[in-house]
Amino acid sequence: MKIYTKSRYARFLALIALALLAASPAGAVPEIGEPAPALKGTLFSGKAFDLAQMRGKVVLINYYSSYSKQSAFEIGSIEAFLEENHAKGLVVIYIGVDRPQDRHRVERMVKLYNLDGIMSNELDENGFGEKYRVPRAFVIDRSGIVRSREFGGKTPFYFQKYLTPLLEE
Repeated sequence: MKIYTKSRYARFLALIALALLAASPAGAVPEIGEPAPALKGTLFSGKAFDLAQMRGKVVLINYYSSYSKQSAFEIGSIEAFLEENHAKGLVVIYIGVDRPQDRHRVERMVKLYNLDGIMSNELDENGFGEKYRVPRAFVIDRSGIVRSREFGGKTPFYFQKYLTPLLEE
């Protein structure tokens, strides 16, 4: 039986803390109620975007993988909701987390559904972090504040809970 001294126990706790920090995604996870971090780049369409310049819009940032069944399921629902609410100020940005060599898969799906997208590794500035379990979404209100960060497929319930109230403001 080993006996742990205070210093040995403190070193053990420090190692656990370092391991937990190393396991977290790159960049801080945006906090609900806080201003959205920087996010900018050039979309697949060639159009530049900057989240800071989207004030006055409700923005859904959706992390996506072409290999995720949930991502494939939700993309049509998101397209339909965007078509219904674009005139109310809704913007959707898809961020692909696939390997760089699979960029064509993400780009094909995003274009097929008339959505704007970019690969996470191609962003010029990304305060949201590189990779998340997908599908992961962040909702940014008209003032640039993070209002939601959710994991899982986007359904009519999701839209009703997180987007519709902001679009009606």
